[in-house]
Amino acid sequence: MKTWRTAFLWLLLCALLGAGLPAQAAEPSAKSSMTQIGVIDALLAGGYDGSVAVRGLPRFGDIGLGTFDALDGEMVILDGVVYQVPSTGVVRRADPRGTTPFAQVVRFKPGRAQPTPENVGLKDLESWLDKTLGDTNVFGAVRIEGVFTALKARSVPRQQKPYQPLAVVAKSQSVFEFAQVRGTLVGLRGPDYVRGLGVPGWHLHFLTQDRARGGHVLDLTLGSGTVRMASLRRFELLLPEAGLGGLDLAKDRAGELKAVESSR
Repeated sequence: MKTWRTAFLWLLLCALLGAGLPAQAAEPSAKSSMTQIGVIDALLAGGYDGSVAVRGLPRFGDIGLGTFDALDGEMVILDGVVYQVPSTGVVRRADPRGTTPFAQVVRFKPGRAQPTPENVGLKDLESWLDKTLGDTNVFGAVRIEGVFTALKARSVPRQQKPYQPLAVVAKSQSVFEFAQVRGTLVGLRGPDYVRGLGVPGWHLHFLTQDRARGGHVLDLTLGSGTVRMASLRRFELLLPEAGLGGLDLAKDRAGELKAVESSR
């Protein structure tokens, strides 16, 4: 009888403790999630020193985008491989010994693939993605495989200290134009309330099917394709161990970001 009563009290205690746990603890670990290194306003202000090693990025997820130490080109993470698009536009696998000042990496658990609209431009594609995603007050991630009637992408050259703000650097960007090219878009969407922290709206990077060319997307016409997408309700921010001292992060840089993201 004593043994039975002891076991009963133990089970009751476990149940009471379990009732006090937050609901999130019971959610499956397979949910899509994003890990972000750095903040976008620091990048806009010229904070280009890398803080997290490239070799460690795949442990945060399998798709993503960002840049490299000294703003040395555009980053595209696809299938857990970190690609670097330097100012030449010729893609290479990133040096795992390198670092990044800003990157967003997603553990991508998308829904089923579905066809995209055909012969659609960038703005209409983004509007369709918003509608299909549904709740635009959370983060979103997409992977689009398709044939692009036209696509314009860019990268920027490696910078030297003292660093200039990104809006100045973007004036020396290299622009690459593609026609009737097959490839992959990696796209991340930030809600409007992430201004200063991340990029509100869609941010798209591109790789050709042979992973030889690519860049940050400035404009496109998608002939046809398929998309897989996921809403992201888990977000982790990693700030540099050295901090962000010396950067003017009080300034409203929304206008700079808009110019940099869409600069033709």
